[in-house]
Amino acid sequence: MKVICIIQARCPSMLCLRCGKREQFADNLCENCILETITPVEVKPVVHGTVCPSCNRILHHRSWEECPGNLPDAVLRIAADSLTFMEGLKNPDIELSVDSSDSNTFRVSGKVRTNYKGLLIEQEIGVEVRISNVLCTFCSRKSGNYFEAIIQIRGLDGFTREEVDRILEGIRNSVASAYRKDPNVFITREEEVRGGWDLYMGDNSFAKQLSQKLHDTYGGETKLSSSLFGRKDGRDVYRYTYLVRFPGFLQGDYLIREGEPLKIEKIARVVKVRSLRTGREENLNMHEAMSLRKLRKADVEMELIIVSRSDDEVQVLHPTNFRTVEMLLGGRSAEEETITGALIDGELYLV
Repeated sequence: MKVICIIQARCPSMLCLRCGKREQFADNLCENCILETITPVEVKPVVHGTVCPSCNRILHHRSWEECPGNLPDAVLRIAADSLTFMEGLKNPDIELSVDSSDSNTFRVSGKVRTNYKGLLIEQEIGVEVRISNVLCTFCSRKSGNYFEAIIQIRGLDGFTREEVDRILEGIRNSVASAYRKDPNVFITREEEVRGGWDLYMGDNSFAKQLSQKLHDTYGGETKLSSSLFGRKDGRDVYRYTYLVRFPGFLQGDYLIREGEPLKIEKIARVVKVRSLRTGREENLNMHEAMSLRKLRKADVEMELIIVSRSDDEVQVLHPTNFRTVEMLLGGRSAEEETITGALIDGELYLV
């Protein structure tokens, strides 16, 4: 270990009480005697650390702490945490790097720059870090198929694979975002079942929030059930099942009420629809909307070829009999060569 004086900040006029040769700097000692009598940083020659091989978390004082990066980053943090600084040091600046590694043994070296009573000091550091690989609590639970709740998503019959994938991807993104704040939030496994998916969740509290979010976003029905799983600390432990049944339609699809086509404009706790015949908008409660006949957007919508146009009217080519059909624009724009329409029960509508 080598300690070097970088800058002499001030020079009192009295002589050093230890050597009697140089002027005092601090503590009645000169700079050289200060460097000879203090150990700014205590360095252990060998340090042991525990790192999760799955997520790179570090076990620190019986608690798993997040460490962004890879294994060398965890090694550097363990080495830095092992340093002990003497009292009176100000603003220590640690600069370390991994020189070499052999299996789970790493050689770390570098420098520490600090300030002691106005004297800028630089100390060279060398430490051997030995790593033990142990799965952290969170990864152990995940790999061990631990779960506290199941979200059962149903009512996906008739949805395209792309639509289902988009729904699942949104769920995974929500879980990933929550995981960054709470590592207990994860999906243990996903199972495709008849009519939907089962998602096994590591945290019940988040599963409850997510099931409510799905209901608020897509509508439908929800149901909660529980089963006794065991006992912990003298208390019953339950596993919960959140059933989220989709209504069978998405925003942009159509409902048919007594022959009248209604386009779904928005889904929340109620379903906002617009009549294709009158243009009138209204809100339907979820139960009523789910009871109506449903048509998927992809099955009825198409681009209609515009043959001619006037101020508030267009003539389009019928997609099946190829006859010219006159249709009111109703404030819609018709600047392109085509316009979006829907063919429902033989009737053509602009949407």
